[in-house]
Amino acid sequence: MTDERAVVMPEWPQPEAGAPCPIAVADDVSLSIRYRAQSGKIVVVHFPLCSIFTFGLPNDEALAGHPLYGRGLEFYSVHRVENSAWIAQLERQNSVHPRHDRRRFLEDMKHFVFTFHDSTLECVVTEGRFWPTVISQFESEAVADAFITQKRRG
Repeated sequence: MTDERAVVMPEWPQPEAGAPCPIAVADDVSLSIRYRAQSGKIVVVHFPLCSIFTFGLPNDEALAGHPLYGRGLEFYSVHRVENSAWIAQLERQNSVHPRHDRRRFLEDMKHFVFTFHDSTLECVVTEGRFWPTVISQFESEAVADAFITQKRRG
């Protein structure tokens, strides 16, 4: 998909360049991402409905090998992907389901990319009235971790 682009989300807290210490906590439905922001605060992004995510390579030294590099992907940033090839692939995979509805499947689906110093996290989530993304900032990792635990318990 040649019109696929990563767009930095300046309204979201951006990761610290040096040691953001990201972690991901997931179950079969939700995903929480914790990292240190440029402000020094500990950020938790909670996606209540996550379809899929990857966490690992590339790091900042190999970011130029990422398919979205040169298409808006920046170092140490949070991005939304427009015209996501990954979402299109997931929709094609799901189309074999006997009750697949393309419009409903794609409705409110978003692709995000978090570029950290030593890793990259990508996820496809459903956002909307019933599944709002929650972005919280904390002074300590301990308080952020307690928040993640509380979100997992519902």
